[in-house]
Amino acid sequence: MIQLLKYGNTNCYYIKGKNGSILVDTDWAGTLQAFYRKMKELDIEKIDYLLITHYHPDHIGIAQDIIDMGTKLLLVDVQKDYINSSDTILQKDKNIQFKPINTEPVIISCEQSREFLNDLGIDGEIIYTPGHSEDSISLILDNGSAFVGDLYDLKSAITFNDEKINNSWNKILSHNISKIYYGHHEQTISNIKKIEDTLIN
Repeated sequence: MIQLLKYGNTNCYYIKGKNGSILVDTDWAGTLQAFYRKMKELDIEKIDYLLITHYHPDHIGIAQDIIDMGTKLLLVDVQKDYINSSDTILQKDKNIQFKPINTEPVIISCEQSREFLNDLGIDGEIIYTPGHSEDSISLILDNGSAFVGDLYDLKSAITFNDEKINNSWNKILSHNISKIYYGHHEQTISNIKKIEDTLIN
């Protein structure tokens, strides 16, 4: 089950498997009460793991607050050096209550992700998709869903024609993706197999 859990500027996604659940991303600091209201509205009582697509301020703002609720942080090893990279930016805003991430995360590699997700009853894997940032990852489900965070959307990727971005999109699209879930754009349907195919259209 996939639910859009949007309570601010960032699209967050709740994914429930047979044995556990994952929340993909959070929003800015100061949005905790709106988060609680949205959880109640969607009848979500528990989140087992928090997976952050990249550690920018608008995706990690209330991460520690959610962790304090009993949720575990799921960290991909390629993200280890970035976990507190936005603290300085968020701490400068005196009008918000921000808690830096201070927890022992569950650290896995992309190669270990399929087995980890399978234990939650979620069929899929996590892949490394730099381009928007060096710590960007995407969650790919076997049902054709791709959660790509802030990776530039396909139309923008064509405009940039950046090798790193193109390589990340080709990795994503190689999984027979049918639906793309963005961090800030609306969900889109995809029948593209390679980003080069969009250059023809």
